[in-house]
Amino acid sequence: MPKIIGDSLADHRELTRTRLFEALGELMTEQPFESITMSQIASRAHVGRTPVYNHFADKEVLLLAFIRRITTQFSAKLDEALSGLDDPVAQLRMYIRAHLEMTTRYHLGNGFNLRTQVSQENSAHLHDHATIVGNTLLGILGRAMEQGKIPMQNPHAIIPLVHACLAGNRLPDDPQAREATVSTVQNFILRGLGVQGITAQPAARPCPEEGTRPEETPSSANAYLRCPISA
Repeated sequence: MPKIIGDSLADHRELTRTRLFEALGELMTEQPFESITMSQIASRAHVGRTPVYNHFADKEVLLLAFIRRITTQFSAKLDEALSGLDDPVAQLRMYIRAHLEMTTRYHLGNGFNLRTQVSQENSAHLHDHATIVGNTLLGILGRAMEQGKIPMQNPHAIIPLVHACLAGNRLPDDPQAREATVSTVQNFILRGLGVQGITAQPAARPCPEEGTRPEETPSSANAYLRCPISA
């Protein structure tokens, strides 16, 4: 009989799933998803191979559950952060910050395109996850327009544009550079939405000299977690 983790079977189940999620997340920073096996996930999580299949039929089902957990955590933290803010512009700033911080936390590097990792049948679930967070932004944009903070415009057309700006942005480790990056992205998006009084800030570092290659950044096609989970 396998060893029970935690004080009850419910605790055991939750802790086992958490271990599997953490193992999958670690492995996806090291190698392509398609090359990861359930045996590798079980070994990294220190869980027997047979119990793994008691929780998830295959790695695609595990991936979707992992995404669902991230989305739920992000949405809960975002709602908590927004609850103390009345100004929709302040809410937009918080939304952008939270999105950047979550994207950085779960960033998997170049070469990971989530839509290509799941079957066509399951790809619809990716849209469902993105909609959870997208609806939060939809509400903020609606309030901003009602209060005259931004011009009247089609919010459904704006949401993917905002998320495209956020996709692939990874925050630096240095606290000062981190805050500068957050502020730059916030101001860029707010100016694009039409918020008045947002001015461009001086660059934190000089632009590269002519003939030198700028620092590479992940393309939107390869960026992980757009909303924070993207199809």
